Amino acid sequence: MNQRQVFRGVGALVGVLMLSGCGFDFGKLDYTEPEFVGSYVGDGAATVVALGEDRTFTAVGVPHEVLDNATQGAHGARGDGVAKDADGDAPAEIEGTWKYDSKSSADHVELTVTDADGMPAKLGELPLYVADADDLFFLPDQVGREKVMVSRNR
Repeated sequence: MNQRQVFRGVGALVGVLMLSGCGFDFGKLDYTEPEFVGSYVGDGAATVVALGEDRTFTAVGVPHEVLDNATQGAHGARGDGVAKDADGDAPAEIEGTWKYDSKSSADHVELTVTDADGMPAKLGELPLYVADADDLFFLPDQVGREKVMVSRNR
C-alpha cells in the first residue's frame, strides 16, 4: 500500500463519518427546550423568571420598557390579565406559555402572556434572548443598548 492509497482511505473514512453524523463538532451551540427549564434571577433579584417543564412560565419584575414595547407592538394598549403592583404601575406578575425559538435571527425564549382565562393576553409575546443556557436577557430598548440579564438560580 503506498502513501497515496493511505491518504485516499483516510479521506474516505472522514467523509463517511461527516456524512453519517458522526463528524466533529466545530463549536456550533444548539439548545433544546429542556435545557431552559428552571428559575432565573436578575441582579438584586428584581426580575425573576421561572420556566416550567410543562412550557408554562411566571415572571416578576419585568421592566416597564419591555412590557410597553410588547404592548405597542401587539395592540397599542396595555394587555389584559397582567396583575399590577400597589401603585397600579408595574406588573407584579405575568404568566403564560413559553417556547424556544432558534429559527429567527436571534435565539430567544418566546414568552406568550396569557390572561386569567388562559387565552393569550393583549400584551402578546415577549422575547427573552439567549446568551447561553444559563443566562437570558430582556432588551428594554429596541436598539439593544441596555440588557436586563437573568441568570439560572442554582
